[in-house]
Amino acid sequence: MIRKIMGMLKKAGMVDVRPGVEGASLLKDPDRITLFDIYRAVNVTEENQLFRIHDKPNFACPVGRNIEEVLQAELQDAQSVMERRLAQTTLGQLIPKFT
Repeated sequence: MIRKIMGMLKKAGMVDVRPGVEGASLLKDPDRITLFDIYRAVNVTEENQLFRIHDKPNFACPVGRNIEEVLQAELQDAQSVMERRLAQTTLGQLIPKFT
């Protein structure tokens, strides 16, 4: 799992990882890498799809028939708020908290 994530971060141009060499190094200044950049790089979710509604709702059920329409705007707003918050935090802000 770690190799997969590191590969995604490498593809996004954030880290340098070499086969057979232990560790990784940042390719960008930590103050220029936001948590949103990382979130997008590791393909946490497809765009605007953090919260997914059941693919095959029961249309005979009043809840199943209406749940996507009722919840979609609320869930999209929640995702937008989270993504804006991630975009405000840089890796550089967090590094001192790790030590």
